[in-house]
Amino acid sequence: MNNADECMDTIKLTSRGGDSFELPYAAARLAHVVRDANDENDDGEIESPEDVEILKVESPCLEKVVEFLKHYHGEPLTEIKTPLEDNTFEGNVKQEWYQNFLKGIDQPMLFDLVTAANFMAIQPLLDLTCLKVSCQLMGKSADEIRQILNIPRLTPEEEANARREHRWIFDD
Repeated sequence: MNNADECMDTIKLTSRGGDSFELPYAAARLAHVVRDANDENDDGEIESPEDVEILKVESPCLEKVVEFLKHYHGEPLTEIKTPLEDNTFEGNVKQEWYQNFLKGIDQPMLFDLVTAANFMAIQPLLDLTCLKVSCQLMGKSADEIRQILNIPRLTPEEEANARREHRWIFDD
């Protein structure tokens, strides 16, 4: 048996589109879905890691997830402190690689990463991506937030119904 943290074996994560991405098992095991699929015992030991299909994640997103896992294995993300120290992403994430990891990513990819991190149970990636989204929403109006999150406007009837059913939300 091998200790999973010291395991030199590699595994492949396969996306919905059928693309496979290879990485060290020791890095991949940050994802609970990988650990669960490989039946680690309570001591974190495994016989031989098996490849895992991640059928809920598209190839471009899984490629970014694997990039994150590989880097995190060598340089873990410093814990994001709450309450937040700053209103900006860069003010809360001090490590340059993690700042750059999400730079230039479009909104759909960012939301795909949030979803993938949640599905794969990768808490540091979920924390990082949710922080990015929350920083993008800070200081925005309700209409701007609605647009960023792709939330449709309520019809007058729906709004009246919501105000009736959830008065506490609308208290002025």
